[in-house]
Amino acid sequence: MQTVPFKASSSWFSPSTVSLVQANLLVGLFYLLFVILIALAFPAVSPVWPSAAVAMFAVLIGGWRWLLGIAIASWLGNDLFMAWSTEWALWITLGNVLGPLTGSLILHRFIPDTSLALESGRGVALFSIIAALSGAISATFGGFATIADIRPDLSFNDAFFSWIVGDFTAVLMLTPAFVLWWKDSRAPCQLLRGDSEMWLAATTLIIMTAILFFMPATSAASLIRTGTFLILLPLVWVALRFPQRSTFTLMSIIFALSVTGTWLEKGVISQLPEPYTRLQIILMAMSMVTLLVSAMSLERRRVLDALGASYNTLEERVTERTQQLRDNLKYLEMLLDNVPVPMVITRPDQSVVIYANLAASDYSGFSIARMVGSSSMSYFHHLEDFKALEQKLQEEGSLSSHEVALRHRDGHTLWALLSAVPSRYNDIPVMMFAFQDISPAKQRELDLEQLVSTDTLTHLATRRHFMQRGNEVLLTAERNGHTLALFILDIDHFKKINDTYGHPAGDLVLRRVAEAFRSSLRPGDLCGRLGGEEFGVILINTDHASAHNGAERLRQVINELHIQLDDGGHVNPSVSIGGVLLLPSGVAHTSSPNLDEAIAAADQALYRAKNTGRNRVVFAPPMVFKHSATHTVTPLEH
Repeated sequence: MQTVPFKASSSWFSPSTVSLVQANLLVGLFYLLFVILIALAFPAVSPVWPSAAVAMFAVLIGGWRWLLGIAIASWLGNDLFMAWSTEWALWITLGNVLGPLTGSLILHRFIPDTSLALESGRGVALFSIIAALSGAISATFGGFATIADIRPDLSFNDAFFSWIVGDFTAVLMLTPAFVLWWKDSRAPCQLLRGDSEMWLAATTLIIMTAILFFMPATSAASLIRTGTFLILLPLVWVALRFPQRSTFTLMSIIFALSVTGTWLEKGVISQLPEPYTRLQIILMAMSMVTLLVSAMSLERRRVLDALGASYNTLEERVTERTQQLRDNLKYLEMLLDNVPVPMVITRPDQSVVIYANLAASDYSGFSIARMVGSSSMSYFHHLEDFKALEQKLQEEGSLSSHEVALRHRDGHTLWALLSAVPSRYNDIPVMMFAFQDISPAKQRELDLEQLVSTDTLTHLATRRHFMQRGNEVLLTAERNGHTLALFILDIDHFKKINDTYGHPAGDLVLRRVAEAFRSSLRPGDLCGRLGGEEFGVILINTDHASAHNGAERLRQVINELHIQLDDGGHVNPSVSIGGVLLLPSGVAHTSSPNLDEAIAAADQALYRAKNTGRNRVVFAPPMVFKHSATHTVTPLEH
């Protein structure tokens, strides 16, 4: 996506045409409009505050000169439409101005053009930090005002937390869209480029959000824990495929829909305690992931564009000089040796390297003498990639920006975009390859995939990843005729641990229990956190006795844990385990479950274990498994 400079914009409200008075009037009215809407919905203290996004937008685009309109609108809005007294409305206005101003000054120190902060991973990280800082400053003023003017029964910590969550979430969800609509005001209608895939992604995202937040609250009870995070899937899809402005606009729509649905007491969050705080924490996490993915996608596209430009330049140069170099092989080699792009020439009929330039030698770590005469496939990490490359070349004749994993001389992986064109070298048909290193961008992509598949607290598999890997394990066991054992484990009285010692202690218990599981399982066994204090384990290639012994061993290991807490106390946890033995289809049994049915059976056994005293193992009757090849991820698996 190309960034439109401010000076090129021609709209009546663009930065090149708007005056200082117009700017302050515009942002002030915009700020006041949100205040009025919030006052209509929440006459007293509001748990959400979208006006904070307007204030951050004002200082990012106009600096301190645009804050007069924000200050006047904040004071008028809080004094006239909210429940604050005049004095405390002025106090809150001070916080609403100082917060975004401080954050903007810090961001400007690292990124002079603050409107470009969303176009790189580093910029997104800095933007998130200053948004949190701005929210903290505003929340400090607001917390004092809340307990002094409206809610003396409320503690400062509670008021501060609610305030910072409201400001931080609004800035993350709304400010990016405001900034990019302002920058690219010349093309207000080009939201989705007309691409059918993008329309599908946007429609899917909006429909999922509407379903989750406007369904009757009673029908959403089973989705409360994890259903909202399903939005992250199409949101990441949007971030990878959309222009940034379209992505951030859809984020704003999600924010508006989810808050409206919760205000109407609909959807998956509305019936929980403190629904707006819970909702905004979820939106906060999703927006940070989306901002990061969008920035990484933009950086990746720039790398691809640079490679395409480099490749086109090289192709034009070769085309212009082909006739001149036909009878002068040394001149061609001299030219290629000085091209900064790694290049290799191979004989397709023999799959042998016959030429490599200095850049290719530096890139791969192999000397030119070692490369010339060697097999082309020896530089690929996977033989399948080389065969797929050969087949594509045979079918299409050339390649452009084909992603491959290559092998460096020291063994580490080189991710590259490979382009290839047929040519002639010393009067024989050859294939000329050019490479562009994308290893840093690819590593960030792999790191993001790892973040999605690994639970950040326990470092075990997430429920989604556990279900995906579990189906793969079932398929392998079905082919090989092996027996599996599935356990569902639940920490006994975990809510009491949280209530007694606090959530940090509960998190410590979860980590220690997860470590105990990992140390007690064999290589190849699968362990994941299914949600809350519930875990899943699949033992591969086991039998009846080994399955029972394995479950008892896990129970005993947890039973022997002595977890020392920071405040001097300690916790001795225990687990209840429900298990089921999964037999290959060759064994005669009546039932034929897939992984979902096996988990349901183990859950029933876990229920019996809890009802008969906890800290014990109960097995369901053995089942004959079948692999679900078309398994669809349900909301509970996310």
